[in-house]
Amino acid sequence: MLNWGFGIVMAIQFIFLVVLWTNRKFDVRSFVYLLIYLVLFAFAGYHLLISMNTFEYPTGMGSEKASFNIAIAGILWTLSILFLLLSIFRLVRTRN
Repeated sequence: MLNWGFGIVMAIQFIFLVVLWTNRKFDVRSFVYLLIYLVLFAFAGYHLLISMNTFEYPTGMGSEKASFNIAIAGILWTLSILFLLLSIFRLVRTRN
C-alpha cells in the first residue's frame, strides 16, 4: 500500500509540474531542474521503500542491505532537494 501511495504522489507531482509549465511557460532550465528533482526524489523513495522490505534477503545481509539503501536514499534525496532549491532560485530570479 505504501508503494502505491508513493507512486500516486509522484504521478500527481509530475502532472502538476507539466500543467504548470504549459500554463505559465517559465524558464526551460528551471523546468529541467524540477524534472531532475522529481527523478532523483523518485529514486530516493524507491531505495527507501526497498530498505523497509528486508525480509526478502535470505542470506542474513538484510540489515546491511537496508543500511546501504537508506544511505543511497539519503544521498539521492539531498541531491534532489539541491535541484529543487536551484530551480526555485532561478524562478524567483527570473521574476524580478
